Formats: sequence, C-alpha cells, structure tokens
Amino acid sequence: MARGLTSAVKTELATGNIRPVHLVHIAFPTTVYLTDCSFDLTSDVSGSSLTYTASGHLLSIAGVNEASSPAKNSLQINLSGVEQTYVSVVLNNNVIGDVVKIYRGFLNSSNALIADPFLIYYGTIDEANIIDDGSTATVKLNITSHWGNFEKISGRTTSNNSQQRFFSGDKGMEFAALTVKDIKWGRT
Repeated sequence: MARGLTSAVKTELATGNIRPVHLVHIAFPTTVYLTDCSFDLTSDVSGSSLTYTASGHLLSIAGVNEASSPAKNSLQINLSGVEQTYVSVVLNNNVIGDVVKIYRGFLNSSNALIADPFLIYYGTIDEANIIDDGSTATVKLNITSHWGNFEKISGRTTSNNSQQRFFSGDKGMEFAALTVKDIKWGRT
C-alpha cells in the first residue's frame, strides 16, 4: 500500500537499497528532536526545517504495530538517562499527555535524507518510568495512540454543581464535598 508516499520515497524503495531512519519528535516542555541515525539529520517534516539530533540518547523504539481497524495501539521509547537530561525532564514536569510523533525516512546512497519522511506513529505519553540500576539509567516512555482515550467513559462527579446541572433543585449532593467517608451504594 503506497499510502501517499512521495515519488522520491517510492523510487528509493524500488532500488532495494533500503536504509531507514526514524525521526522522533517528543513535545516535552522543551521539544526534543531525536534520530536513530548515526549523524544529525535536517528535515522539514512538519513544514519547517528541523534538526534531529543523533546523540545516542534514543536507545530503542519497540512495538510499532498497524491494524486495519481503530484500536488502542501503544509502543515504548527508551531514552538514555545517563546524562540526566531526560530524567530531569520527567521528574520536574508533567509529561503525561505530551505528544510524540515518529517519522520514517530513508537515506540515499549519499547518506542524504530523501524528501518527505512519512508519519508512522502519532500518540501521547501515557506513562513515564525511570529505571536506574546503579550503573545505567533508562527513561521508558509508554506512548498510546489517539485511540487510547476513546474507550474512556466520561461520567458525572459527586458534586453539587454536577447534580444541579442534571437535577435542578435536588439537594442530594449539597454536602458531598464535606464528606470524606466512602459511601456504599446499593446492597452490602
């Protein structure tokens, strides 16, 4: 399936000399652009020229799957925590919900990035863990696709405002905020 790939990418795929690279965009409070290539790459995947750093901090990307129907897909990105840059970001900021985009590009025979890398994953950070065993540190980011919140069931809160919205004049939740006990509803 061509998926709207540019002619330059299709031509490179047809050569059989495929050298894929990943371009990872993590929207931390200060956006990070990383690549698993051995040298920095510049691309205009988002409309402006961006440099993706090949610092070795991007350790792995695991679990990029594709399905034919809408489903909650997730993957894991492992970043090096040895330098403490990403450990500090995760510890000092709320990164849950930050956007992550992963593009796949191809290098030609001159090690230049072929125009128009394509988006293979778009999601948000669902969980961030720091694994430190004394000699190495890893920041593990679990990324969930936009279908991750699709199955979430929104409900009402046990507050007077919520009760008044649906049942104007009902006093059943008037003092709910003052009660700290767990109220058992139904049969016990």
